[in-house]
Amino acid sequence: MSTNATTGLSGPAITFSGLGSGVDTASIVSKLMQLERQPITKLQSSKTKLQAEQSIVQGVNARIQALRDRAADLLSSGAFGLRAASTTAATVATATASAGAARGSFDVNVTALAKAHTMASGGTDTALGATGLPADGDTLTVTVGTTTKTVTFSGADTLQKVVEQINAQAGEVVGASAVTVRDGTGTAHEKLMLVSDTTGAGGTMTVGGTAAGGFALADTQAGADAQLTVNSVPVSAAGNTVADAVSGVTLALTGVGATTITVGTDGTGIQQKVQAFVDAYNAVVDEVGSRTKYDAATKTAGALQGETWLTGFMGQMRTLAGSAVGSLQAASEKYDSLAQIGITSDRGGRLTLDATKFQAALTADPGRVADVFAKEDALAPKDLQDGVAVRIKDLANAFSTDVIAKRLTGYTDRLSRMDKKIADLEQVMVLRESRLKQQFAAMEKAVAQFQTQGQWLSQQLG
Repeated sequence: MSTNATTGLSGPAITFSGLGSGVDTASIVSKLMQLERQPITKLQSSKTKLQAEQSIVQGVNARIQALRDRAADLLSSGAFGLRAASTTAATVATATASAGAARGSFDVNVTALAKAHTMASGGTDTALGATGLPADGDTLTVTVGTTTKTVTFSGADTLQKVVEQINAQAGEVVGASAVTVRDGTGTAHEKLMLVSDTTGAGGTMTVGGTAAGGFALADTQAGADAQLTVNSVPVSAAGNTVADAVSGVTLALTGVGATTITVGTDGTGIQQKVQAFVDAYNAVVDEVGSRTKYDAATKTAGALQGETWLTGFMGQMRTLAGSAVGSLQAASEKYDSLAQIGITSDRGGRLTLDATKFQAALTADPGRVADVFAKEDALAPKDLQDGVAVRIKDLANAFSTDVIAKRLTGYTDRLSRMDKKIADLEQVMVLRESRLKQQFAAMEKAVAQFQTQGQWLSQQLG
């Protein structure tokens, strides 16, 4: 078997030159096969068009799924309970607040920061202590709480190597470093310093082992808990990060003194989540709009123009976004729709968030603003009684997993059938080209025979 360079098909290795007949039979076969392949060419063109349409629908589906996910973010626990914390003296303490933290002001007075137990080597020579650097095989044990680590020294002929081996073998409980001090004469001396990795009184270190005596380690700072009051209530903590003094608030102590921590609604964080929902909504509007519009200037239609399944979805989405939340409507109440909290729609269906109006509504009634998005009556299906994010999430999810999923399955099935039909036709083309080659080869052979007979007759007559 061989592959025809013109048609790309595999068939019998039949060749002919046309020398007998004077006719370019190879070119004739090539032209005939181009005509024969027209059904395949049309199928391949249809397949390419269908694949492009499939890709477009997948793109639309991705936008709708993103909108569903951003709506779900607004329904997650704490989405509208985001908190922000500020402090009047960052040199004393800073604070961060988790969602749901109690709002209010808290007077914090720090009287002592937490400290880590620290030890340093003694002696006056440059070799650390009384006997100097550890010999090979010497050990140092460090115990903090219930954890003990043993360091076995090898080749520790400099202070830096001592430090490196302690950090490598006992770094989970202690940090070692080299310090240089000067005595009264200005002479420099190296010392080994150990600092407990656990701050507070509970981080006290106990050292032992054959190398401990040589280091002559002595306490230079005792481990101590942080001491502070929160609204005059005494609080102690092992570290300078205090997570349980105020529910949902983490204090980072930075110095001794007084400060006021204020916890309130994180309007910026909430607005960012709402803006992400608005952006995802607009992305759907833009994507579908570009795929369904007719461009009069270029006289071209979008790939999905006239697709009622898609335009119907857009109509539903606009209705759900633009309608008030029925369960919130009352003559004496504000904030029952997106428009009332600063989110409006233009003629093209795109949403715009007015930050000033949104923040004003959030300040005036944060719970009501949350209900505009997340109010749920626990009845199915979701309707205009539910919050906007509840409605949109339900619609987007159903449309993606049902309508679009079925359509994408249809594309896959149609493309599979096209591939099979193209493969079948390719086999037919192989047989047809082989037959044509055989026929023209037979013609060449017959012409050659006629020419031989003619030459013989001419010789006989001569």
